[in-house]
Amino acid sequence: MSHSMEVELIQIARTFYPPTHSGGIAESPAGLLAHQRWDAAWDRAMDWKECDALIEAVQAAFPSHFAGRFIQPRMVACLYCILVLESSGPGSGRIRTRIVGAISVLAPVYLVYVTTEPVEAARRPARARISFVPQDSERPYASKLARLIEQHLGYRAFPLELADVPLPDIRVDFLHKEQPTLLTALFANRLEDLP
Repeated sequence: MSHSMEVELIQIARTFYPPTHSGGIAESPAGLLAHQRWDAAWDRAMDWKECDALIEAVQAAFPSHFAGRFIQPRMVACLYCILVLESSGPGSGRIRTRIVGAISVLAPVYLVYVTTEPVEAARRPARARISFVPQDSERPYASKLARLIEQHLGYRAFPLELADVPLPDIRVDFLHKEQPTLLTALFANRLEDLP
C-alpha cells in the first residue's frame, strides 16, 4: 500500500466535507462548496449507467441468486451492489449471506465485504454479522464481484489498512458525533445495515 494513495484519498474526502472549524455550511464558503460537491457527486451517481450495467453483469454471472442495488441517496457516501445467497440454517431457519460491493460516490474506490444473518420464519431477521474477509465458500463470489466492479467502473479496491485513518479536520454529518475515518467518510459507518 502506497502512502500516495492514502494522501490522495484524504484529499478527496476533504473536498466533499466541510472543515470542522467552518461552523455551519451557510456560514462558510468552504462548507458551502463542499456541500455543492457532495450534491453533484450524488446527482452523477443517481444517473450512473455503468452501475446499471454492473448490476446486469452480476445477475448474469450468478443467475440462480438475486443481485440488486441498494441506494441511500445523500445519507451515506456509497451505493451498494448486493448478491444474496441463501442456504439452510439450524432447524427450519435459513442463513442469508450478502456479498456486497460498496461503491464510493466520492472516490474511485470500492470495498467488497460479506454480511451473514439467520432468517427464521415468523421472526424478524437477527442483526447481520459483517466480515471483510470472505470465507472459502464466499470467496469465489466476492472475487467475481470485485472483478466486475473493476471491469465496469474502473474502480480500485479500497485498502483495508486505511480504514481507520482519522479525519479530524472534516465534519461528516451522517456520522453525527462519531469521528470520521477514511472508511466512514468514503463509504458509510454502518455497512451491515442493508435491506
